Amino acid sequence: MARLKKACDPNAPTRPRSSFNLYMRHRISQSEALSSKPFGERNRLIGLEWAALPPEQKQIFNEQASREREKYKADFEAYKQTQAFKDWQAKQEGLKGSLSPKSSKRGPKGKRTHEPEIDMASSPKTPRIPIFSEEFLAYNRQREMALRNLRKQATQLEEETALLSKHVENLTNASAKLELQIKSTEAQLAAEEALTQRFRKELTATFAELPVPTNGDVPRSPSSAKGFERITISSAESYMARLCELVCSGQHEDLKSKAVELLKSAVRTKSLTLCTV
Repeated sequence: MARLKKACDPNAPTRPRSSFNLYMRHRISQSEALSSKPFGERNRLIGLEWAALPPEQKQIFNEQASREREKYKADFEAYKQTQAFKDWQAKQEGLKGSLSPKSSKRGPKGKRTHEPEIDMASSPKTPRIPIFSEEFLAYNRQREMALRNLRKQATQLEEETALLSKHVENLTNASAKLELQIKSTEAQLAAEEALTQRFRKELTATFAELPVPTNGDVPRSPSSAKGFERITISSAESYMARLCELVCSGQHEDLKSKAVELLKSAVRTKSLTLCTV
């Protein structure tokens, strides 16, 4: 028989639950369809829900778990002042005392009689409990109660471990997908940037010999001569915006004709491949 371990007090306050365990109990009680599912499937679904739950909704269960912890501390401190706790402590001390070795009793005519004993270990210093005595029966009852409590706690921990393992798996998968999306987006952005740069170069080559008038005498960009602007790779956007503005105004037909002629020539010679006329 193993050494005597500390027994659980059945009158002590109930231990607090974790925020995740509170959410799991809430969902099972809330959804009959969810509670009727097999253990693994139910935990998988609840795990997905918890992983996707917004922080502000998780905070509700975090606060509830925090309140339970504070209440447990206060209840346990109050319980330590009760007679039930003192009786329990006294009972434990009594059991410890009953485990000390006892001398054999003398029977009639000076003969020694011995009660049947259970040897808890091979060492002579190990305490012994007399078989079928009150102490022996009380010890067995306490061990059975402690075992039931441990099994209950083990079941709860197994459920939480299964759900947390599922959370870790879901987060790992989500992280891998996010990394793939980031790499794909970076590749797409690089391709778009290369295409934009190519288009700027083609437009610069097409309209290199066509300066456009600016507004007033102030140059629109560093590439502008006084009153005119020539296209460069860095100023392609502003140049094309100004050219479009002048062509659409209907007051620069010569400029429009030259621009159309240059576009057609560039498309025909394939020096401008990213647009058509």
